[in-house]
Amino acid sequence: MLILEIDKRVKGDLETIWKILTDMKSFSETAPDIIRVEQVSGDALGMVRRIHHKSGRSWEEECKEWETQSRFSMEVKTDSYPLPVTYLRRITSMEQRQKNVVIKIRYEYTPKYGPLGYFLNKHQIRPILKIFSTQLLDNLAKKIHQQNTDTSITAATILKNKDPAILTITPDTLISEASKILTDKRIGCVIALNPQGIIAGILSERDIVNGLANAGQPILNMAATQFMTHDVIVSHPEDSMAKLMSIMSAKRIRHLPVIDDNNHLVGVISIGDIINARMIELEQESDAMHQYIEGRKWREVAMQIGRSAASEEFS
Repeated sequence: MLILEIDKRVKGDLETIWKILTDMKSFSETAPDIIRVEQVSGDALGMVRRIHHKSGRSWEEECKEWETQSRFSMEVKTDSYPLPVTYLRRITSMEQRQKNVVIKIRYEYTPKYGPLGYFLNKHQIRPILKIFSTQLLDNLAKKIHQQNTDTSITAATILKNKDPAILTITPDTLISEASKILTDKRIGCVIALNPQGIIAGILSERDIVNGLANAGQPILNMAATQFMTHDVIVSHPEDSMAKLMSIMSAKRIRHLPVIDDNNHLVGVISIGDIINARMIELEQESDAMHQYIEGRKWREVAMQIGRSAASEEFS
């Protein structure tokens, strides 16, 4: 029996990484040339799933080992498998090492055709398994990075990049005073706090414009409480960027106050803050994708060389 091992270091928590590694949808999205995965029976240990390849072939594999948040192995029924092997087991494992998690893919396999199979292994089986595993690990790392980004960029991290000063008014502040604050500070809204420091409302430029349209200039001498929104939608420091975007989109709002466990205001996040955070994320993804594409070009060249050598050797 022959052995091939490939590993890659990623950042993230074990629970999140394990969920991605064992998710059938993730496998079909990250494994090269795999177009669909369907669960035939069972779950975890003893699970049987069918893998559909872009060539039109499909084969079953069964889970023979399952240690939660540690390792699992899939034994392939090789009758329809694209490579000439009589036995193939793929072990996927992960291990915490300092600040990183090491994901390892290990193949245990036996080539077909006796002694001739070892020549096939050198020129075809092993190169293809190596390229497949490397691409799979690269794609898994990208997916894990994306998941980490979705959860690591939170309201708290966005607020760290903003001026810590929070501009507020009281419900009794005159509209004229509130308007001057919005104009001078070039902001779109201001939060009204009650004497206990709890949010009493939010006054936006739109609220003032609507008031002027309905009542005219006299509103400038009226209190903010008459025009501000009292039922304020809020967020919390641990809320992810994805959640913040979802709230803003669903509620059609551009500003989200952030409150702590004591309902005290800790900051305000605008749609502009979300866009800036998202742009930084996209730049990081672009850099990672560029590195992946450059690496994949060379791996595809290596695969073609391996296939060509195998064809010449055994034609």
